[in-house]
Amino acid sequence: MLKRSPLMTALMAVGLAVLLPVPVSADGTVVCSNEGHCWVIAEDGGSPGTPGAPEGSVPSDQEQAEAEPECDTEGEVVTCSATAPGTGASPAQVAAQAIEQLPLPLPEIGLAPAPDTTALVGLPVWLWVQGQTWSEVSRTASAGSVSVTATATPDRVEWDMGDGSSVTCYTAGRPYTSGGTSSCTHTYERASGSGPPYPITATVYWDISWSGGGASGGQTLTRSSESALGVGESQAIVQ
Repeated sequence: MLKRSPLMTALMAVGLAVLLPVPVSADGTVVCSNEGHCWVIAEDGGSPGTPGAPEGSVPSDQEQAEAEPECDTEGEVVTCSATAPGTGASPAQVAAQAIEQLPLPLPEIGLAPAPDTTALVGLPVWLWVQGQTWSEVSRTASAGSVSVTATATPDRVEWDMGDGSSVTCYTAGRPYTSGGTSSCTHTYERASGSGPPYPITATVYWDISWSGGGASGGQTLTRSSESALGVGESQAIVQ
């Protein structure tokens, strides 16, 4: 009988390790990036990219291009024809395309007093979002037999007033009118002085929900814009 040398034993162990199957995932998983790119971790143990690819591999630019549906827009309907390589497009993938098509503009900030003037300590500053359509919008995308509709609903505007305080308004606000009232205002308690004006940021929060293809989901998206406003103190005139 031939005796196995240590070298032969090591080579046989390496060979068995190569021949033995690698454990695979039991379920397919969809992974999506913040930019809306989605990949499928397939049931055969593949990772994001081509099904069956080694763990940790990154899909090539060509593979990513093939995985992203090409969409055509006609009115309110967005139709996507491509599918992920080696598998049908999942509802999450199609939802990403519908969400990407949602018209969520940057808010146009309205202030009274206007940014090119000076507000006064102790007097309310009116806040509103100019030209903002304060209503829900929807887009529908489809790929093969999967059709998904995404709907965006404005929830609130958060105003960072630059003096350490913030204001949350659950409407778009209203433009200033003499003698009118508004529920979306801020009163500064100290002047900006000789320094720079107070920076103001308006952030609109949109609640996103989607459903279709036997699945549903949701997320929150924001859109922000910036402005600035100088604040002074009224001077009493003594005669």
